[in-house]
Amino acid sequence: MQPVLKRMMPYRKRIVIGQSFKFTEVILELIVPLLIAQMVDQGILGSQPNLIIRYTVFSLVLAVCGMLCALVCQYNASLASQGYGTDLRNDLYSHVMFLSEVEINRIGAASLTTRINSDIQVLQHAMAMLIRLIPRTPFICIGSIVMVFTINPKFTILFIIAVLIFVLILYLIIKAILPLINRSQQLTDRLTGRLLELLEGIRVIRAVSHSKEKAKQYHWTNEDLEKTMKRIGRLSSLMNPLTMLALNFIAISLLWFSAGEIRIGNLEAGQIIAMINYLTMLLTALAVLSNLVLLSSRSYASALRVSEILQIEKRVEDPHTVTDYLIETDKERKPKRHNTISFNQVNFAYPNSGKLLFSDLTFDLPFNNSLGIIGSTGSGKSSLAYLIEKRYSIESGTIKLFECNIDSYSESELLDLVQIVPQSSFLFSGTLRESLTAGAAQISDTEIWHALKIAQAKDFVAQDTQGLLQKVERGGVNFSGGQKQRLCIARALLRKPRILIFDDSSSALDLATDAALQKALRTDTLYEDTSIITISQRIATVSKSDLILLLDNGLISGFGSHHELLASNKLYQEIYRSQTETTPAEIEYLARRKP
Repeated sequence: MQPVLKRMMPYRKRIVIGQSFKFTEVILELIVPLLIAQMVDQGILGSQPNLIIRYTVFSLVLAVCGMLCALVCQYNASLASQGYGTDLRNDLYSHVMFLSEVEINRIGAASLTTRINSDIQVLQHAMAMLIRLIPRTPFICIGSIVMVFTINPKFTILFIIAVLIFVLILYLIIKAILPLINRSQQLTDRLTGRLLELLEGIRVIRAVSHSKEKAKQYHWTNEDLEKTMKRIGRLSSLMNPLTMLALNFIAISLLWFSAGEIRIGNLEAGQIIAMINYLTMLLTALAVLSNLVLLSSRSYASALRVSEILQIEKRVEDPHTVTDYLIETDKERKPKRHNTISFNQVNFAYPNSGKLLFSDLTFDLPFNNSLGIIGSTGSGKSSLAYLIEKRYSIESGTIKLFECNIDSYSESELLDLVQIVPQSSFLFSGTLRESLTAGAAQISDTEIWHALKIAQAKDFVAQDTQGLLQKVERGGVNFSGGQKQRLCIARALLRKPRILIFDDSSSALDLATDAALQKALRTDTLYEDTSIITISQRIATVSKSDLILLLDNGLISGFGSHHELLASNKLYQEIYRSQTETTPAEIEYLARRKP
């Protein structure tokens, strides 16, 4: 709860101002029934018209002053709640951006979406109620009882009984509702997750004819949420009828006892009217309080969910730098000529997995050498790229980049050195220039066109009359799969990384375009010191790499050049034969040829 409460502190001035004016409004409101009582007892029954006019004008002045106080309170409540919600949402979003991959996967994208949106909206609403209604309710309840005590202390006990009855009703209903509120939020997370699954995998779902099954899963979750919300609604609906029933009995008792007091001369008609007004005010305040308690229950659950995220430790920026391993050349940082990447007895397993994916993984990539990684599905190709990016922590062993332990790099330095073009291409909405230069500054149009040329994307971009200013829809849905892949490659090239990893990012490209891309990268002087790592299922894509790492279920099955593996590695030969329809004799002949 502390992270959520702490972010209210910048608005404490507006909270105090708003509650002060609300308190003033309540005091003015509590005075009015006394004026009405005096008007009835002295003005009407005493036949004093001037007194009636005076009390009427005084009541109108109090009403206008109360309205002005309410406006000031409402103004401060709006500014404070909107500002608080905006700040909290921004802080939560920024915090999520620095969470580790493990934590994001543990919580889930659907739950994070719900917490950033609906949970913070609940807290924002609760902040407004904290200023507008939460101070008003206890003031009205206490003030009504005090005013009735000043009129006739005997009737105070009736008002106290009314409050106690209401508290009992409220306790029983909230006790039943609170678990349902928590369940409803969990079901909302699950429903959001189902919806994201449907939207993200709709093509796959249709392709395998699972549309009906996935639709059923969504509807089942939606029906569970509907049942839970109906139960909450049914229990909540009991609040007002039970409260009204109890307080009407109190009102009847009030009139019953007041009749006796009038007969013996201890009570006047105007005082009875005043007490009924106070009872009505108390009734209204308690009804509002019931809704506030329900809101408080929701906001408490939401505050715990938001605080859970804010209390997760961020990825810590290591204060050490690796400038000892870097030299300045023409104002551009270039690594010394050591091994680009070194894996030494690395053991790694995904979180919550009891099985090691990599066991004693060891290999070195010499400086200025390209590397191809190939293997069957699930052999750990992409996972190896994640470890180079330090997306996950290893269990043992060491990973070095340019002879420096990867843990010694700060996140910003690692992002400068390593760029990954992932399997699934994604473009940000906006102009094409904004999408390509996102996160990078001072990139000229000349550099962008050069990167597009290398990525084999220049032609189709230039065909649009708007060029780099053409519109990009969210996710790049207005481009084909191959176009998105080439644009994502261009975006990575603009960062001029020292290690550029293509994680099966040419899968949507034809062989000719893929070959042109590989040739352009090898021959361009701007990237002559960039180590290219190509992850692919296709031997034609990795065969031009200086070294090839063959993975088989997390183990290194082969490591060497294309010709070396073709000559000696049976698994590599099988993959080559399956993709090229080459006979064993032809493979033997190709292996004997000089590279």
